Amino acid sequence: MAVSPPVTITTAGARFLAAFNDIENHIRASLRADVSVGFAQLAREYADKKRPPNHHKSALVAFASLRNAISHGTYYGGRPIAEPVEAVVLEIERLRQQILEPPLALTVLGSGKVCVVQPDDPISVALDHVRTFGYSQLPVYDGDGYRGVLTTNAIARWLADQLTRNTGIAEEEPVSQVLAFAEPGDDALLVPRTITVVDAIDKLSRGRQAGQLSAALIITQNGSRKEKPLRLVAPYDLPVLTAALAIT
Repeated sequence: MAVSPPVTITTAGARFLAAFNDIENHIRASLRADVSVGFAQLAREYADKKRPPNHHKSALVAFASLRNAISHGTYYGGRPIAEPVEAVVLEIERLRQQILEPPLALTVLGSGKVCVVQPDDPISVALDHVRTFGYSQLPVYDGDGYRGVLTTNAIARWLADQLTRNTGIAEEEPVSQVLAFAEPGDDALLVPRTITVVDAIDKLSRGRQAGQLSAALIITQNGSRKEKPLRLVAPYDLPVLTAALAIT
């Protein structure tokens, strides 16, 4: 009776399977899914809950097919015909890193002094920040903490109102009066320093209500209105955040 040769997996294949298994075990644990739940369903539930970028979701589907081909596909001489190339192995290993140890937005963007204005400051102070630094969002803080975010959109609406009501622009009008011209979508969302890149992108890109986007995120220690702002994250930070999730 002929004896089949022992099944062997190449180093590349072993690395691929190890990375895939780590990803699957992590997703299964995070969803508290039973072992009977297939990976395709796991991936869908994970995407709905964690909202990873589209290229992560596509990679999970592709890697699942390759895992099946290696583990359950045709063998020749004891070795699977399907063989991951080094680029694919590196890609799944990077994806494993992204999923198991997701990068933090504050780590990617860095912290720094956040330029803020107070409600009693004259609007000329805010306008000077806009002219000098090109800021389009300025957090407003008083002694009790966060009061809102002053956007260039709100300033534009205030300017239009000033030109209609007066012969000139009252640059000594307090920030609190200009802040009254803010719309709901001009507000910022306060988030803790533990917010991940994926969550930051999701919160910036998705409205809390249909058609309503947050103007910015303000990172604090615990996401409290009374805490010092560590970083303002605006839509123009999206390219840097997105680049941090690249796996190729």
